[in-house]
Amino acid sequence: MSSENVRKRYWARSLFGYSPFAEARPNEGHLALASLEENGWIGVECQVQLDDDDHDGAALASLSPWEAHFVRRRTNKEKRHTVSLSTITQNVDVLHSRAGSKHVLHLHGRGDVVKCVSCAHTLDRRNYHDILREWNRDWIVDVESKDGVGREDRRLRPDGDADWNGSYEELVLPPCGRCGASGYLASCNNLHANDELKNTNNNANRHSFYKTDVVFFGDSVPRHRVQLSNAAVDAADGLLCIGTSLAVHSAFRLAKRAIERGVPVAILNVGETRLERESKKDGKIAAQSLITKVESPIGVTLREVVNILERSGK
Repeated sequence: MSSENVRKRYWARSLFGYSPFAEARPNEGHLALASLEENGWIGVECQVQLDDDDHDGAALASLSPWEAHFVRRRTNKEKRHTVSLSTITQNVDVLHSRAGSKHVLHLHGRGDVVKCVSCAHTLDRRNYHDILREWNRDWIVDVESKDGVGREDRRLRPDGDADWNGSYEELVLPPCGRCGASGYLASCNNLHANDELKNTNNNANRHSFYKTDVVFFGDSVPRHRVQLSNAAVDAADGLLCIGTSLAVHSAFRLAKRAIERGVPVAILNVGETRLERESKKDGKIAAQSLITKVESPIGVTLREVVNILERSGK
């Protein structure tokens, strides 16, 4: 994202791809997990220490606003906090939250939030898209007239951008509303891009720009999320791995951590996972005995689990 051309390409694609991404709805599996959380059948309370040497030098400042609700109270003077978590997801589509789950850690971030890389100011992505469209109305009209490709013909990518390779050099990227060019927010609130401001924001754009608050390929998961996820696994008496191959290290390490601590792991997934392969390769019988695999469709299986628990009155 240090390249302005790369940023322009990403946001140009996002202008055409984000709407269907944002309109996605939770499926049966998301709704079942929300029910499990609501009834107290999944979830833990754990203690976590958030270090002062996080990226901006404050114990809680590294938490985005959408994460801060996890930290309910400070328990002592050693910066330890009580945290409630039920779901850790690698997905950035926030469908677990839309389904009603309240204690979700989005390990790789959220695709509906943009964040300034300079001052960490966050903004709802829909609002940023509104601003981006206002600043680039003529460009959008020009692209649509030349492109001639409807939204339904563009393949949606995982981070909410479209598979589109048109010209984006003329796209103007608004700077951060907090630390960017002065007068920016007033311009946005009037919903009319100020041409003079647009022409003078180039210097601000070099150091003050928004990116989607997600972990892109090659990036590292923020330390505070690693700490939160580790604490949740350590506090659990069991770990459910649902709809994941565990191929990505950020997920695999959590399942491996559970096994190393003698915590049973249940896997609901179609196809063999990395954890199963690794445990077989190592030949550790104790580790294999802690793994239960259910090869079944996720939605209908979780819904039936909810039905069984409801009928049992637990």
